[in-house]
Amino acid sequence: MATVGIDRVYLGLFDQNGNILTDETTGFTTGCIEITDDMLGTNAVNVQISKTNDEVDGNNKEVSMIKSLPTCQFDVTFNNLPFDIQNKLLGRVKTGAGYVDTMVNTYAGIIARTSALNYKDYIYYIMGKSVPTPKGRNMQTNTSKKTNVATDEFSFEGLACSRTNGMPYMLAATTMEDFSEKALFDQIFPNQTLITNTGKPEAAENHSGETIVPVTGSGSSSSVETATNSGASASPSAGTTPKQ
Repeated sequence: MATVGIDRVYLGLFDQNGNILTDETTGFTTGCIEITDDMLGTNAVNVQISKTNDEVDGNNKEVSMIKSLPTCQFDVTFNNLPFDIQNKLLGRVKTGAGYVDTMVNTYAGIIARTSALNYKDYIYYIMGKSVPTPKGRNMQTNTSKKTNVATDEFSFEGLACSRTNGMPYMLAATTMEDFSEKALFDQIFPNQTLITNTGKPEAAENHSGETIVPVTGSGSSSSVETATNSGASASPSAGTTPKQ
């Protein structure tokens, strides 16, 4: 199922025993948070999934395969992640005039929501338990022609957990017949209060209110064009995002 862009990212934090953190010092009072427009949103989510199966050989041929546990990593670029949220993600503690790392892992749940080609459905890439790590920062001087902004880049290394059935990641989509966004968030972030919609989220539209449809060209590659939906509602104004 093809995807278009990145619509939302949600984060939640857990302690060493898997309990969701809802205090203001180490967690989020709503159980999870959305990376909002006020934070300038999320620029990119690079999902890396790998799985290596071991072959079973016998009778001079490959007779079976032994499945191995998959691995998953999200490389996420936030445009302007607030300082306090960064410190919570990394488990940093205040010492004197600043914050320092600790030798204890902080565990984060993360949900990345993206749109389908029709802009009517969403696909969710989910890790119920991951270890976030910052990627460092490359700061460069501004020039007379360019302002150099260093964004906030993190890697989230997925771990197996009960919230994703013992696997390091899971997927969901609004095309599932029984899909409920609240049920999904309740599963990943138990007792969260951020998402209350028990059904499917409202359909998303792009900036022009058009639906993107794939077009197969005569060559080996495929192209994408936009087609206007008949009876489509007015498109959102510039700078706005679809409602949840």
